[in-house]
Amino acid sequence: MKKFYNIFILSVIMVASLASCERPFLEPWPPDAARTEEDVWNTYDYAKGMVDVLYADQIMCPYIYDITGYGMLSSATDESEHSVSTCAVQNFTNGVWNPTNMPTFLYGGPWNSGRYSRSPYLNSYVGIRRANIFLQNVHKTDLLIDDPSDPTKAKELTYFKGQTYFWRGLLQFWLLRAYGRFVISTVPEDPSDPQSLLRPRNTIDECVAQIVKDCDAAIDSLPTLWDEANWGRVDRTAAQALKSRVLLYYASPLYQGNWEGWGAPKNTTGDVQRWIDAADAAREAINDNDFYQLTKVTQFGRPYSYNKSGSYNDVVVLNANMENKEIIFATGKTTYYSGRNEFYSLPAGVDGCYGYTNPTQEMVDEFEVVTGTGADRKAVPFDWNNPDHAKDPYANRDPRFYASINYNGKFWGSSSSKGYYIDTYEGGVHRNRLLPNSTKTGYYYCKFLSEKFYRYKSGYYTTPSRRRHEFRFAELVLNYAEAMNEAYGPYGEDPKGALRIDGINTAEGAINAIRARVNMPPLDKGLSKDQMREKIKHERWIELCFEGHRFYDLRRWKEGDKLGEPIHGVVITPTGFDSKNRPTGFTYKVEKVEDRVWRDCMYWWPIPQEEIVKYPAGEFEQNPGW
Repeated sequence: MKKFYNIFILSVIMVASLASCERPFLEPWPPDAARTEEDVWNTYDYAKGMVDVLYADQIMCPYIYDITGYGMLSSATDESEHSVSTCAVQNFTNGVWNPTNMPTFLYGGPWNSGRYSRSPYLNSYVGIRRANIFLQNVHKTDLLIDDPSDPTKAKELTYFKGQTYFWRGLLQFWLLRAYGRFVISTVPEDPSDPQSLLRPRNTIDECVAQIVKDCDAAIDSLPTLWDEANWGRVDRTAAQALKSRVLLYYASPLYQGNWEGWGAPKNTTGDVQRWIDAADAAREAINDNDFYQLTKVTQFGRPYSYNKSGSYNDVVVLNANMENKEIIFATGKTTYYSGRNEFYSLPAGVDGCYGYTNPTQEMVDEFEVVTGTGADRKAVPFDWNNPDHAKDPYANRDPRFYASINYNGKFWGSSSSKGYYIDTYEGGVHRNRLLPNSTKTGYYYCKFLSEKFYRYKSGYYTTPSRRRHEFRFAELVLNYAEAMNEAYGPYGEDPKGALRIDGINTAEGAINAIRARVNMPPLDKGLSKDQMREKIKHERWIELCFEGHRFYDLRRWKEGDKLGEPIHGVVITPTGFDSKNRPTGFTYKVEKVEDRVWRDCMYWWPIPQEEIVKYPAGEFEQNPGW
């Protein structure tokens, strides 16, 4: 697939030049680099590069360890524990983060050999300024225009402005979900006028209205799909997906009610119109473009990843080509970071691997058990008090369990000769309590990892191309289910029409569609609105686990107290060994791994102290409780 970032290096030079027309400390100038603002707008590639640099610099890196120090955001939730106690992600769970000490994220996109360790606050405003510069100045060029005489450029300016509106909306949303209220900026700020910069934060309502305005401008300007040469740019569905997510957040309890009191109580609907708007936005995103699909999973046996035959991980993300109809927007296809996901995640005790992310027992227990056959087939919650469950805890689980968790006794690898069993029993090669980064819970993460990567050793791994996704189709269906339940109840029909997916028009139907594509039984009938809400939260957790959603979902639902509960793991003890020294049976005991800290002020990130002190004392409001 062709890449549209061939001019990335020039873009970076060009954007840097906009900070000043002179920049003498960068002398001597490369002979072909932009030296003045006029150079930028009079050079086609530089003008385009003002937008392309947003893809390159502002999005997170295309590997899953996005928190500085090789941490996943899942380890700041009840999904997982980081195996290294000093990793920065631990600051979220031990209560030591504050306005002067916050974990940072790695930004830089797939084609940037450099990565930027930034707070969401800094990264968003850097990108918003770039977007504002483009929107205010692009009229100065007669090179980037809508040219009806050239079919390849008939709407080029319109499309580039649409992309920029999307990016500004996305960066504003990242501010909203982390900090709540923020200072809206829609024109390039003037550093020569410091007083103009000292503006108060806007209200939640104003922030959401601005993001939706940018989404609508992007939706009106972007193509339905791009051609192959431009594949990877945001299209109209990406802007609709962003709008869907924004309105779902806006309807959630944290965003309703009193700001200083961290919103409305959990499990309250509040303003029904907000949920109706969220349902409308999700429906429009789903129905507008029939290219994107909830692709059916057809491969349920091992290997579970990257075998190109319809496995869950292949369908959802590992197939990085154009035929992947699940991914709506992601980083471009790249091999630059290939292998890092695997050798940071595969078990400690395997050559060159670190085993940093350890799923919790809470995460493992959330995957349901499937019982019965035929018409009697149903799913039930896993229960350690059920003797059948406790005797063989990894049998007959939701298929997404096997695609997400490396558990004791699982065989890893698509090749029988190179693969191996995951041995996290006491004394097993993958659970050595004397090894600092050996699993703390008895499990290792494996969602979206390639089973063609066995160990970090020559001849034992390949370098798969991959993309890091921001929006995928399943999220839209989950958004629709949640909004529909709050607006109309579990079985209330959508008054504005059905989805193009099997005529679905209820919350129940949307959740059952998510379950059906992985061959999970449908929900029981007769659920109340409250019961359906819990089923939707369960399904969202399972489907989107380890993708960075739960950190913010628990906050917007006002269920932050769950982040302050202890996390657990499992002690697995062999009961005997065979002639090949393989265990013949096990006993299991749940153990506490870690106590965690939660305070209600953590519903929002603290505003960085370096921003607070730019204002006269007391004039810039810190988030409640910080």
